[in-house]
Amino acid sequence: MICNVGGLDRLERIAHGIIFILIALLLVSGVWRYVLGTYGMIRLMTGVFAFCPVYIPLKYNTRQRK
Repeated sequence: MICNVGGLDRLERIAHGIIFILIALLLVSGVWRYVLGTYGMIRLMTGVFAFCPVYIPLKYNTRQRK
């Protein structure tokens, strides 16, 4: 697994993931709870692991190379 998410992109994903999970848990019910919770978990995990599978076919990388 190649890290392809870096810096500001990673922080944004983690923050949005936490926000969407909290919205799902506290503010909505029904199907939207699962939709927003799943979306939040995906955003959070791609930020934590610094890997986004969607970036691979697009050949996109926000991580700076050393």
